[in-house]
Amino acid sequence: MSGLLLGGLGFAAAIFMIFLEIPVAVALGLVGIVGSGLIIGFSGAVAIGATTVWDSLTNYTLTMLPLFVMMGNLAAHSGLSTRLYQSMSVLIGHRRGGLALATIGASAGFGMISGSSLATTATMGRIALPEMREAGYSKSLSAGSVAAGGTLGILIPPSTVLVIYAFIAEQSIRDLLLATAGPIVLAVLLYCLAIWVPIWLGWSVAPQRARAEGAERRDAVKELAPPVGIFALIMGGLYSGVFTANETAAIGAAVVLGYGVLTRRLSAGGFMSAMLNTAMTCGALYLVLIAANVFNFFLALTGLPFSLTGMFTGILDTPILVILLMLVIYLVLGTLMDSLAMLLLTVPLFVPIAQAAGIDLVWFGIFAVMVVEMGLITPPVGMNLFVLKTVQPDIRLTELWKGAAPFVIADLIRVAVIIAVPALVIWLPDIAL
Repeated sequence: MSGLLLGGLGFAAAIFMIFLEIPVAVALGLVGIVGSGLIIGFSGAVAIGATTVWDSLTNYTLTMLPLFVMMGNLAAHSGLSTRLYQSMSVLIGHRRGGLALATIGASAGFGMISGSSLATTATMGRIALPEMREAGYSKSLSAGSVAAGGTLGILIPPSTVLVIYAFIAEQSIRDLLLATAGPIVLAVLLYCLAIWVPIWLGWSVAPQRARAEGAERRDAVKELAPPVGIFALIMGGLYSGVFTANETAAIGAAVVLGYGVLTRRLSAGGFMSAMLNTAMTCGALYLVLIAANVFNFFLALTGLPFSLTGMFTGILDTPILVILLMLVIYLVLGTLMDSLAMLLLTVPLFVPIAQAAGIDLVWFGIFAVMVVEMGLITPPVGMNLFVLKTVQPDIRLTELWKGAAPFVIADLIRVAVIIAVPALVIWLPDIAL
């Protein structure tokens, strides 16, 4: 069997196992070890596996991963995530579509903390949907804002997915985090339009409610100050060059811990639970990364990435065609699997192609994350839509599709903008100190 055929069969086997809901680490690691063993012998494959474990655990870029995860868990156990939606609903919930806007903002904040679009959708579905339903919002608008809001957090620093991309593609995590600034602002503006335009056209119902006054609004502003301050600290420290990305992760975790202790919202039991969750999450992430490295080594042995680059030779001189082809592939995969699984499978194959086409890999990382997340809300089978259907079974799929459609259009516009104006992504990393 030729190496190229073996690589193709291994890639197909990994996708098939992931579709069967076999853990990503098991699927990638098993294919990587068995495939490498068939090429260089199983003793050599095991030796490569042992070396990969050591390299992954001692990689400097990945040292920030446990700190970012710990920061998120401490924030969750300090009540930052639940108070985020309550504060935003108090401040803007009285406006037309205000609760939907609050849901988008709170979902982005919670996604930033949890690092998972699916977990964010499930959590915010339980928190925000009942309140919007009680306020008289149409089911489609409520469901669409929850499903779409879950996709934003993965792009907002600190993003564990971008850390993982930086590790696999060997790019600067600082540049990647800085590159998110323009797309985040653009996403917020377009999602606001995705809420307001259907309301203005009469396609969605979003009644106004009484405006909160006085002490209630002041308390809401106070509750928003900590997450906003933490985000400002991360971006400000990175932009100014005062902190490295690793130092930013450590300082962010320390600040959240200090907030929880000083406000007495983080109990001893909550702290221990946060540490346990951090250990379990990081253990799972490191297993996935180790398995992905073994899988990537197997693909390199087969020559599949280089063969794919050769297949793209005819369009490498036209990067826009390369990008559009990758866009279609990501949209299809996004309807079938989680964002992390998609990136781990595709980045080793797509990065050499992007390099050959002269595409900036920092820009490509932001593009890939955005498109992967868009696939999660693309009808008819976006994963976030099915998660929301599971959380709220009484919502019809047609209502989910109708609610998601304006946000999918907004995402397509956002992708088109960064393709047409790549400087929107790379300007900040280029001028940062």
